[in-house]
Amino acid sequence: MTTKIKILIGLLLLFVATVSVFSFARSNEENKVELNIGDKAVCPVMGGEFTITESTPVVEYNGKKYYFCCPGCDKEFSENPEKYIKEISTAEEQLTDDDIIGEKVVCLVSGDTFEISESTPVVEYEGKKYYFCCPGCDAEFMKNPEKYINQEKDEHRRDEPEKEKSAEEILYWTCSMHPEVKADEEGNCPICGMNLIPVYKKDTGEGTLHLSDRAIELAGIRMVPAQKHHLSRVIHTIGKVAYDPELVVAQEEYLNALRMMETMSGSDEKSMKRAESVVKRSQFKLKLLGMDESEIEKVNKTRQIESSFIIPENESWIYADVYESDISWIKKNQDVVITSIAYPGEEFSGRIRSINPVLDAKTRSARLRIQLTKASRELRPGMYVDVKIEARYSVPQATGYNRDETQKIVAVHKESILSTGKRNIVWVYLGDGQFQPREVTLGPEAVFHDGDRSVRCYPVLKGLEENELVVTNGNFLIDSESQLTGIAAIEYGGALGVEEKPDVPVRHQH
Repeated sequence: MTTKIKILIGLLLLFVATVSVFSFARSNEENKVELNIGDKAVCPVMGGEFTITESTPVVEYNGKKYYFCCPGCDKEFSENPEKYIKEISTAEEQLTDDDIIGEKVVCLVSGDTFEISESTPVVEYEGKKYYFCCPGCDAEFMKNPEKYINQEKDEHRRDEPEKEKSAEEILYWTCSMHPEVKADEEGNCPICGMNLIPVYKKDTGEGTLHLSDRAIELAGIRMVPAQKHHLSRVIHTIGKVAYDPELVVAQEEYLNALRMMETMSGSDEKSMKRAESVVKRSQFKLKLLGMDESEIEKVNKTRQIESSFIIPENESWIYADVYESDISWIKKNQDVVITSIAYPGEEFSGRIRSINPVLDAKTRSARLRIQLTKASRELRPGMYVDVKIEARYSVPQATGYNRDETQKIVAVHKESILSTGKRNIVWVYLGDGQFQPREVTLGPEAVFHDGDRSVRCYPVLKGLEENELVVTNGNFLIDSESQLTGIAAIEYGGALGVEEKPDVPVRHQH
């Protein structure tokens, strides 16, 4: 074997030994990761504590391994390691500080009060440590720390007059999951074992519910001012071209009664009274058939029968029925639009001339008689038509409003109303996180126009002033929260219709 070959073999053996050493070292490093599985670590980037798993991202820097809660954090750390090393060291030291474990603090993001534990997320910002109720809150805080710090300062200024709530201000202790539980002192829920929370006089004072800005945002609560609008409603019904021989015969009977009374002029008193009685009965029959005083007076003056109720000649008439629920919208002289499948695309205008004073007992509807603006021989007696009535709402006189269809009326969105079955409730925003339940008196469902958009609403006849802020989205969540504080029961029994349950006694362990 030549010297050159010996040298090559020696180099090869050296290379194999070197590879083995590196493989062994790498295996040891991997074993170190395996040994850390299940341990607690603090993410240098997010600041929250988590449990190391097999898939946990890890970066070695200056001989020390750093673990991360998600893959994105390790990449951000690698771009500027020194930036995060100081923060993670401080956070780890804080988490092992036994002096603060068990202390109660307020989370800057959620506003909830909680106890600090070994797993509590903590972030150091500008030399001060901030604790959070859950890992998501610390991440939210780091997006804009100044926002939450300034918010804490503002709340502290507002609360300076009463820095701490004394025991006298607590009405009772209850469970957030079982509001029927009420206790005189702090303890655990006898049903689920959770810590009882206090209900303060402030929370139920003056019938208002207080929510933090964060809670309002998370619940998606939205408010709009109660404003005045012209309210209307479109009513669609089926009509029929008039063929009413009964009404024509009734007119003839009325004219005959008038002629008989005239011919008996100068007769004895008894005969005259009998003739006047016949005239009055004939008038009453015309009214029952839908003719009003002005129409009867016209027949009286002209002594002519309106025969167009049978065959359209100088006038054309339409009969239509509206349901009992729509009667409040119907007024005499309202304009209507008539269409027929016999003449597609063609419209006939008309006006309501009379409303039958008697409601049909079977259909629960009232008969309308509509006079077309222009007589039309195209619409034959007995032909069915579609009738559209655009009605403008006018407020009942008993409410104190002037009964005027041109008047604007305070209205609220349909979504704002919570109905208990006996009462209608809206939640009014008073400002500074205060919400108040308000009982309101409503008119019939209507519509107002906001640009090109039609908004379903209710006119408010009593209980609400113009421009007061009314909750339109999230009112069910507010009402649910009010069940916990007792406001719903105190004010109106609760819009959700939950019956108040008897108090559940709480036993305290001493």
